[in-house]
Amino acid sequence: MKVLTNTQEMLILDHKPWLLSLGMIAGLLIFLAIGGSALLNGELLFGLMFAGIGTVVWGICFMVFAKRVQLILDMEAGQIVKRKRSVLGYAQDVYPLDALRGAELEETRSDGSTMYRPVLVMNGQPNLPVESYYTNGSGPRRTADAINAWIEAHLSPMQLDSAPRNP
Repeated sequence: MKVLTNTQEMLILDHKPWLLSLGMIAGLLIFLAIGGSALLNGELLFGLMFAGIGTVVWGICFMVFAKRVQLILDMEAGQIVKRKRSVLGYAQDVYPLDALRGAELEETRSDGSTMYRPVLVMNGQPNLPVESYYTNGSGPRRTADAINAWIEAHLSPMQLDSAPRNP
């Protein structure tokens, strides 16, 4: 996630999956072009199947995976706002800022590699994933570090001291 705003009152983190979205659109167009080319060469069944199946599969992938996520920590409103926008619609979840203890990395292991995602550690409720997917890049660490730095710089020492810490 990229830091859009970092002020005393507000921290806004934003993730726009441009590269992933463009890759999926390119896949859709490639299948459509190959199918169209086959149709022009008289291969009706192959062209229709290749273009149709490829377009449907890549289109579904685009609708499911191309999501913009925005996380807003708003000191004045006392809220954490998590917004998600995709082709399928818009969703917004709101949580109390005073329940936020910090951010940490949640990890999963598969096929010998470890992948991470940033989560918000909350008082009295389960951790809130910032992203729905895990990755092995440096993005999750940067996101968690940005959130923790903002919390330390902008929450009063009394708020930080009263929050329970991880064991």
